[in-house]
Amino acid sequence: MASFILLKARAVTGHLLALLLSLTAVVLFPRYGCVDIIGGHIVCPHSRPFMAAIQRKNLTVCGGALVEEQWVLTAAHCDLEEREVRVVLGAHQVSTHEKEQQIFQVMQYFRHPQFDRSSMENDLMLLKLNGIAKLNKYVQLLPLPDSYEDIKPGTRCKVAGWGVTSSGKPSKYLRETTLKTVSRKRCERKYENSAKITSNTLCAEGKNIFLKRDSCKGDSGGPFICAGRYSGIVSFGKGCGRRGMPGVYTSLTKKYTD
Repeated sequence: MASFILLKARAVTGHLLALLLSLTAVVLFPRYGCVDIIGGHIVCPHSRPFMAAIQRKNLTVCGGALVEEQWVLTAAHCDLEEREVRVVLGAHQVSTHEKEQQIFQVMQYFRHPQFDRSSMENDLMLLKLNGIAKLNKYVQLLPLPDSYEDIKPGTRCKVAGWGVTSSGKPSKYLRETTLKTVSRKRCERKYENSAKITSNTLCAEGKNIFLKRDSCKGDSGGPFICAGRYSGIVSFGKGCGRRGMPGVYTSLTKKYTD
């Protein structure tokens, strides 16, 4: 009987140790200055027809949104080498050729002239495509906001992309997760002197303590949609899916949309 109890105790201890190690691996998942979808789910194919995948050497490095037939809005911090960059519209499994896809080169880059890489202020950029997108059920525009009320803390928002997941690898399919905005004061305390949180930014995090949700590497520039409205752009964060650490988004204020 004593031997049986000892063996059972060792087995339980082994299971607890394995669980502790797996939790540690998740908590220490690194990220700074880049933003992927942690948690969330694969969306129905082509159900987000405004999404743009921005690729370099066939790897998705950033996301974006088609705002006019020849224009994609993304983040200014995305490092894009002109000759190697392409924009894929109408994609679900972006690494595979799909008949619904429309592929373009970038004709011109328009970073916000006051973009500051150290503070990440004014983190937005327009890409002019080398052709006109054909609008259909797979490729659609995402309208810029026509009202500019500040997004209140606790607002539910959605973010999508093909970026790195909790597995540490980019997603084959377009994924989406739901977050809730947090106050700028709380966000400022979390980032202290490492980033500038202003009225031109929004902060959001996942609310389920057992399921981590966030954006991360490869999702930068993707649309941040709050209460059904295009409200912001994925900008940066500190770590991926860290509990209590919100991600930061460029808010589409009147100043920017003008």
